[in-house]
Amino acid sequence: MMPRLPGYCLLQRLGGGPITTVYEARDDHNGQPCAVKILRDDLEDRDTAIKLFQREARAGLLLRHPNLVKITAASVLTEPYFLVMEWCPGETLRARLRREFRLSIPEALWITRQTAEALAAMHTAGFVHGDVKPDNIRVVAGGNVVLTDLGFAHRLGENAAFLRAGYLLGTPNYLAPEQCDEWPMEEFTTDLFSLGVTLFEMLTGSLPYQVGSLRDTIRRLRREEPRDIRDLRDDLPPALATLVGQLLERDPEDRPSARAVVQRLVRLEISSLRRTG
Repeated sequence: MMPRLPGYCLLQRLGGGPITTVYEARDDHNGQPCAVKILRDDLEDRDTAIKLFQREARAGLLLRHPNLVKITAASVLTEPYFLVMEWCPGETLRARLRREFRLSIPEALWITRQTAEALAAMHTAGFVHGDVKPDNIRVVAGGNVVLTDLGFAHRLGENAAFLRAGYLLGTPNYLAPEQCDEWPMEEFTTDLFSLGVTLFEMLTGSLPYQVGSLRDTIRRLRREEPRDIRDLRDDLPPALATLVGQLLERDPEDRPSARAVVQRLVRLEISSLRRTG
């Protein structure tokens, strides 16, 4: 049975995570489709979950960019706790990869560039996304790409207390090495490492690190170098292989900024279109 929420008709469950559930919904006031994210009521650490939910609302209400999901309404101070987001028809990049395994070079560049545009806007405003991965990138009907799920979005430095307390904020296979250190830290380029993992996956159908348990994943990120993408796909332009390698640099200071990545991807997109034209 669907939960009842004042002002919205919940139609079907779309998914969710450790602290929230997302529903397809309709706004009772204007009849428009939307997505509603509701805080779960079976949480052990509810106070922390509410803080994360409030940060998500703040980021989504403050930030506006064509490639970033838009939060249009929020109730995060009293029960019921929920967020209302624009409806983005289409499919996640994860769904696309499950169907196609890996993508063509032009398509991977197109998706990555638009995601990097969203990250550049967030970073300029002082926010880190915190969970860049194919599940949170939506390929919308009509051609646009939208970076979704601001559940871990925060201003740079706000996670320091959580990290010191041992919280793992993000998805293990897409974490940056500095998030797995004994003394975890983060930079804006932490998002760029996650973007590099996602681009690697789009181009090869696999991850730059061997998949294993959480402990194995943390150990590999701390100690091992990622696989060279050229060992898995030998038709990549040298400039693209170089960019992937730089995004996956272990030292966050060696990675390019989101804005620099956008500029390089634009050049790579133009080159790929010329080769296929």
